[in-house]
Amino acid sequence: MRVAVAGFAHESNTFSSQPTTLDDFEIEVGQQLLDDNADTYHEIAGYIVAAQEEGMQLLPLLSATATPAGPVTTADYETLVGRILTGLADLGPVDGVLLALHGAMVVEGIGHGDAETVRRVREQVGDQIPIVVTHDYHANVPPELIAYADVLVIYKTNPHIDQRERGIQAAKILARTIRGEICPKMHMVNPEVVFNIYFHNTSVAPMQPLMQQAIELEQRPGILAASIAAGYQYADVEWMGPAIVLVTDGDADLATREAEKIGDAMWSIREQLVLDVPDPAAAVRQAIASDDNPTTLLDFGDNIGGGSAGDSTFVLEQLLAQQADGWVVTIWDPDAAKQCQQAGIGGAVDLQVGAKTDTEHGTTQSVQGTVRTLSDGNYEEFERRHGGGRRHHQGLTVVVRVPCGEGSGSLVINSERQSPNSIHQITSVGIVPAQQKILAAKGAIAPRAAYEPVSPHLIEVDSGGACWIGRGPSSYEHARTQLYEWTLTPNAGDSK
Repeated sequence: MRVAVAGFAHESNTFSSQPTTLDDFEIEVGQQLLDDNADTYHEIAGYIVAAQEEGMQLLPLLSATATPAGPVTTADYETLVGRILTGLADLGPVDGVLLALHGAMVVEGIGHGDAETVRRVREQVGDQIPIVVTHDYHANVPPELIAYADVLVIYKTNPHIDQRERGIQAAKILARTIRGEICPKMHMVNPEVVFNIYFHNTSVAPMQPLMQQAIELEQRPGILAASIAAGYQYADVEWMGPAIVLVTDGDADLATREAEKIGDAMWSIREQLVLDVPDPAAAVRQAIASDDNPTTLLDFGDNIGGGSAGDSTFVLEQLLAQQADGWVVTIWDPDAAKQCQQAGIGGAVDLQVGAKTDTEHGTTQSVQGTVRTLSDGNYEEFERRHGGGRRHHQGLTVVVRVPCGEGSGSLVINSERQSPNSIHQITSVGIVPAQQKILAAKGAIAPRAAYEPVSPHLIEVDSGGACWIGRGPSSYEHARTQLYEWTLTPNAGDSK
């Protein structure tokens, strides 16, 4: 069984001021695609495991991934999808295709990028070759994608720690389809409700019982995959919002019936989706008063994994203003990092830090301190963490000790935006979490997998930025206006 494999993943925040270009993508080609993912928890690692067990020959094309930011430029999308299609043509006949796609890619002038990618692959391989797709839990799934793919499998966890398993599941379904053992039938329901990212944690209600239904369905005969996408609210596209996708063995009615049941359950709890989250000032006060050290502040508005800038200063400003002690804040500011490099370890610096991307992410802060650490910003994560990756790069990274009140804090300044999915982002530069009072992580749910083992108390923060959780319907041009949850967001509006 000859199976083509490609990955093209981006979570595109249409409220970000930073367009995503070819230079932003990390690209793996050919055998490198398999070699770099084999020892990870990514879904491509799952493809590899299943291929070995099922006797499939994986034919790697290209994998392109980029840190979430604004929509992908049209020309650069065409370049990358063109390389996938050219590689696919060069392979000659294949028995199936595996595509690792995020599900929330937005392309300038196109819209839903993932559906367009699957459409083009389908056009090239024809109707008889099965295409199996894996998606991130934060996918916005349009009906077109369901029409072009034979099977869609979506992560079941947030933080995303089951990617490898979903890759195995998807690849095994493909193998059975190629052998003629099963005939997948797929149905999707798109409930007219928005589950704010605040409610996306699959370990607690409201998502946990819904996901449990999907997990139990997969134990039933005839059901190949039962998936729930929570949706991605920071993409202004028509099909922004949740989706339930059922795949059965030849029973379209069963797929429809069970998908609609979960959709009805999701709709029935819509009135529970009311936000009550402290702003940065209140969150910092809570952290200072807490005896559960270290307390972690989850900076929702500057959620790097959701496409925000990574240089918001709302939380930092409050830590400084309230003269907190023992804090650690990571911020993206290449210019400040270079200034610290020039000063050298032990050098005194007078910095203007953060809020340089745009006006949505606070005001630049004046910070004086001493350079403690200089690093190349490379670190590895060997545990199962959100995103499934092992090797991480945040560029030139420095730690500055900042006097604050009667104590001090640590400002970690990096040169490449990096979602805080690994605690090694800070431990690799000498930060010992157990010795801190307050940790700040620029993320929403994703950092929990890394920070809960070291932090007994996590506080969500309703901060401003491209990922502000209170963004309301008047901010959108393309999303379905009848989506229900917006009416229940007390502070919904256009900006923060």
